[in-house]
Amino acid sequence: MNPPDALPDAPHAHGACENCDTSLQGHYCHTCGQSAHNPLKHVGHAIEEVFESFWHLDGRIFRTLRDLLVPGRVALNYLRGKRVGYVQPLRLFVILTLFTFFVGKLTLHADDFGGHVKGTTLFDTAQTADEVEARRDAELTRLGQQFNDGATGGPALGIGIGAINAAAEQRLAELAKTAPQGAAGNAVQRATAVAGRTAQGRGGSFFNHQVGGKPWDPETNPIVIDSWPGFANKWLNHRLDNANANVARMGGKTDLYVQAVLTALPGALFFLMPVFALVLRVAYLGRGIGYLEHLVVALYSHAWLMLVLLATFLVAGLGNALAGPVVNATTDVVYVLLWLSVPVYLIWMQQRVYGGNVVLTLLRYLFIGSIYTVLVSLVVTYAVLAGISS
Repeated sequence: MNPPDALPDAPHAHGACENCDTSLQGHYCHTCGQSAHNPLKHVGHAIEEVFESFWHLDGRIFRTLRDLLVPGRVALNYLRGKRVGYVQPLRLFVILTLFTFFVGKLTLHADDFGGHVKGTTLFDTAQTADEVEARRDAELTRLGQQFNDGATGGPALGIGIGAINAAAEQRLAELAKTAPQGAAGNAVQRATAVAGRTAQGRGGSFFNHQVGGKPWDPETNPIVIDSWPGFANKWLNHRLDNANANVARMGGKTDLYVQAVLTALPGALFFLMPVFALVLRVAYLGRGIGYLEHLVVALYSHAWLMLVLLATFLVAGLGNALAGPVVNATTDVVYVLLWLSVPVYLIWMQQRVYGGNVVLTLLRYLFIGSIYTVLVSLVVTYAVLAGISS
């Protein structure tokens, strides 16, 4: 006879729940909710258990994604009480966001700052300090023109300047090391010039400005905003110090910056959801729709946006793997079609879920879209800053 706490010799009969011994009337126990399948006795059940725990991959994920392709269908059915067949909106949004940006980090690549060509930077072929400086000035001018416009131009320009300066200073240091012994005096002069440029804000850093007429320092001469509490000022200076260290470490490797931003974006988008739901509520005041219902619409609409972004990343990865004139032209067309579908889908979804006059729907859509554009710009700016200063 087995002791009370020993494992049974044979699988428990499925006539009763193994957890609470309640007689089963179906696949799940109506008392405690445990499944009748024992994942430890069958490999298939074990795999199903893993997927169901993380994805609820029991048919609902496929049904949800299928219906998500039709504007407003999932949100409308969910709000009408038909919820058991769909993945919950928050769970779906989190899963798609994490998976999308994971794929993005694998497929999205960018040319390095500093004129990256064939595995080297623009400065690697420079043979003198004067040549490095000339190329640096030309690259900074080009970068300034590139980011002259745009809501996120400031952070992106700061990152680019820091990366270009880091690559230039690295080449200057290499030239100083390889200089002949007789030119030791010139090497010292170049090192002194590098130190002077760094103090003037031209070094490889994200933030290097004067505060109160003196060079900024997170400890001895920090930024102090009078309206902020002490911990907030300390946090700001700490993040700026991290950003300087990260830019110096990453140099001109643009992919490192892209990876940092993609890491920070999911969290930023998550905090955007409740704000966007609030915008929806303001746009539809007087309709008797609660905030949580607007939040459901916001989550499912952003789940669709994640699908579009995921498709974009996959097409980008395919385009990089099969580079060629025909492939490039095809991917460009696919990009256009994907992102043209976004406004069409969202306004169709808005009309289907909320109903009402089509003209009023269009006006509300423009109102929501203008505010959302500002919110997204702020989120992207935050992601850039958070990714670089983490």
